[in-house]
Amino acid sequence: MPDIASLKLLGLAGVVSYAAARLAAKAGMVGYSRLTLVAVPVAGMPVMPKGFRVEPISPSALLGHIIDVPPDVQRLRFAQNMTCLAAYNRKDELVGVTWVGAGPFEEDAMPIRFHVPFDAAWDAGLWIKPQHRLGRGFAALWAGTAKWLREHDRRWSMSWIADYNLPSLLSHKRMGAVTINQVITFRFFRWQYMTEGTPKLVRINGGKPANIMLAKPDIHPEFRQGMA
Repeated sequence: MPDIASLKLLGLAGVVSYAAARLAAKAGMVGYSRLTLVAVPVAGMPVMPKGFRVEPISPSALLGHIIDVPPDVQRLRFAQNMTCLAAYNRKDELVGVTWVGAGPFEEDAMPIRFHVPFDAAWDAGLWIKPQHRLGRGFAALWAGTAKWLREHDRRWSMSWIADYNLPSLLSHKRMGAVTINQVITFRFFRWQYMTEGTPKLVRINGGKPANIMLAKPDIHPEFRQGMA
């Protein structure tokens, strides 16, 4: 449960969303989520910290590591032309991974396919090994993402965050993240309804996903020069 300080930062909408998601999870076949769609400008991402390197990792090499994404989901992501970027420290230890691609990207956690603008990329999630979470792995992975974006002529990275995930929201905000939209989803047994997307009502497992088109965001003036 978030502490009092976190609840104040989340605001009423975030607190209600957190409570609704917890209640829905306990209900079993009923689900609820409120997704904040964000875009992080490449100019707001950190530089590579000393002693780290980030490079793409092959599907076979990734299977040699235990990460937060199971092998079957890894295969689905690679099949969608996602690149898995791996961060290594000066001891050549795998610190963490992140996923980035040009899209469209069909989310494995829910029946939604996200479409990004031509000069953006989709970020499918960042993960760092528990023993390295107090280090510079987070900055290294974002620096690696920035390098990938520049190499592919992309100006920002887009993703979704649960609106009560305060640590993630704050870390993205520090990099100049812009909120594009919010999507509320309701799951009833084998069906999911969304406030955005086409179609809004989809069948879970076996049905076609909803398509959500992400708009090109307005970047804060402080980042425009670095992105020109």
